[in-house]
Amino acid sequence: MSALLKEIIHRLEAHWPLSWAVAGDRVGLMLGHPQSRVDAVLVALEASAPVVAEAQAQGAQLLLTHHPLLYQPLARVREDQPQGGLLAALIRGGIAVAACHTNLDVAPEGVNDYLARLLGLADAEVLEATGREDWYKLTVFVPVGYEDRLRQALADDRVGVMGNYAQCTFAARGQGTYLPLEGASPFRGQVAALSRATESRLEVLVPEGSLEAALSRLQAVHPYEEPAYDVYPLKRTGAPLGLGRIGNWDQPRPFSRVVNRVKEVFGVGQVRIWGRPPAEVGRLALCSGSGGDLIAGARERGAQVYLTGEVRHHQATPGPAEGFAVLEVGHFASEVVFIPEWARQLRRHFQEGGLQVRVEVAREEAPFSYL
Repeated sequence: MSALLKEIIHRLEAHWPLSWAVAGDRVGLMLGHPQSRVDAVLVALEASAPVVAEAQAQGAQLLLTHHPLLYQPLARVREDQPQGGLLAALIRGGIAVAACHTNLDVAPEGVNDYLARLLGLADAEVLEATGREDWYKLTVFVPVGYEDRLRQALADDRVGVMGNYAQCTFAARGQGTYLPLEGASPFRGQVAALSRATESRLEVLVPEGSLEAALSRLQAVHPYEEPAYDVYPLKRTGAPLGLGRIGNWDQPRPFSRVVNRVKEVFGVGQVRIWGRPPAEVGRLALCSGSGGDLIAGARERGAQVYLTGEVRHHQATPGPAEGFAVLEVGHFASEVVFIPEWARQLRRHFQEGGLQVRVEVAREEAPFSYL
């Protein structure tokens, strides 16, 4: 049960492309040799000293984090200093490190989508767009009678979805030919004899982040030994990618109930509040991590409460606004809640890609305490 590190990185970049990260972010493989073998992956918010020690104890060869290990350039690597000691422990332990940071924040079903779902927001939208996801047309040739089997295998909550319609495909019939060579195991026909088959050309739209998984499912269910398919990049783009989310509750909730729910979801005993909240809240915006720069955008789009991890003093606009409040739960708490969900997604993606690796969730504690 193992996989090459480069195979794992390929799967990560297929689902959370590096191009989705905001400019200047540090994402991808940060430490390790692409040809090394990985039996176990430890998933964590960040590569702290306790997490690295746990990776060593777990026998993990890859530490996958949300926060980048090397966000700022290092002038020196000294083992008597925290950062240098951490790097030395990782290298000596043969532990590679990779990060999915803002590319995971903006992703569909990423950090912010998950937080919106936990809080029960309906029709959550991107708060601040950073780009749009590329789309592709997947065309596959399949023998007549197998279209529905393949269509159902390809379809998920994003592949073949157009607006309020799912499993949207197009099929046209034609004739395919193939001549099986020595060593082939043809679905129909014989080696060294030209075969003709009535086939359907099945077409489906696939967003970039779902393409690799769709191709894996295609390979798994297609009856041919060597499925024939084409992938065409399209000029059309999908829904916006971006930071934060904004949405509504079906019924307004008392502000006190909102605060209690936030404490419950993020596992915190207190939240810091700025502003003058309304008695009832029906529209909420959020952003994981350091989301102070999105406060103005949240207000402009009608949010009554804006929830984030941390806000710098000068990011809070001068003078609290009536009917608007900012809730701060702490950077760590706003993101660590997603890590078990991320591990679940990774297990599924790795399995779909035929990667036999163990995925574990690190035990992490908040770096700050309050007296």
